[in-house]
Amino acid sequence: MIEVRINENDSNQRFDRFLRKYLKNASLSIIQKNIRKKNFKINDKRAKKDDFVKYGDIIRMYITDEDYQKWVRKDNFEASDFDLDIIYEDENILIIDKKSGVLSHAANASDYGKNLVDQMTSYLYKTNKVNSRDLTFRPSIVNRLDRNTAGLIIGAKNSKTLRSLNEAIRNGKINKYYLTIVEGELKKDFAIDTNISKFENKNMVKDNKEGKRIITKFHPLESKNNFTLLECELITGKTHQIRYSLNKNSTPIIGDRKYSKSKINYKKINLNNQALLAYKLVFGKIENLEYLENKIFISRQVDKINKLKEEVFNASFN
Repeated sequence: MIEVRINENDSNQRFDRFLRKYLKNASLSIIQKNIRKKNFKINDKRAKKDDFVKYGDIIRMYITDEDYQKWVRKDNFEASDFDLDIIYEDENILIIDKKSGVLSHAANASDYGKNLVDQMTSYLYKTNKVNSRDLTFRPSIVNRLDRNTAGLIIGAKNSKTLRSLNEAIRNGKINKYYLTIVEGELKKDFAIDTNISKFENKNMVKDNKEGKRIITKFHPLESKNNFTLLECELITGKTHQIRYSLNKNSTPIIGDRKYSKSKINYKKINLNNQALLAYKLVFGKIENLEYLENKIFISRQVDKINKLKEEVFNASFN
């Protein structure tokens, strides 16, 4: 037995017309035959072809799973078809493990379809997990990563969740942790608390006492040969916060071509961009998402950082 609940967009139509759309791959004669054989019920009453389905109605189909899979409307899409690595998904959120080199948002018209938001939206619409006919809401992400920073991004499937997540981030109820490798041997925890603003004509930030405050905590995990594997915790969340702070500390992120003035040739190990991974999310108590409290999500790309660490720690850049 298959059970289907009628949603708002599928309501107020004749039952036979609903079945023609829902059981897209079944012929009209098959649908009519199953109606005659009383294989369909609406709210536990025998369904007739000219019955109207209403919002919230429960349709029960007394057909085999094999027939259902043959007849049902489906697009056969999976997250991997959109090049998405989904760490977690429920009816409200999804957490995506973004690869380095992928834009979070489109920067201009030529980026359409080539960024994470468009890929996520296409996945949610084509797998019918979000209603594509919503007029005022589109699925959105609540935290952004630079193109060449990899790691976890949170997506909201509905407007209520989006508001809750945005408020949670503003109030520090989602703890965000990064892994990076820096030049210099660091042995003790430290924090950088400063103020920054954006350059007018550059996609960079600079010191500015009148600018926005940034706070980042750092925890060394392992050091060798004048390099350190570092865990970074964002207390605030501003553009280029970690990259700027570590360069200000004279311990730049390896491979960072924007902020670092390092003379080390990281191309020897095929590293062309900053080694930075948004690797962990820890959820606090969030309104409407209380079930996520104390949940921890880890990027699948941690192994890549660890492999890079071993390569850097044991390389000779002379």
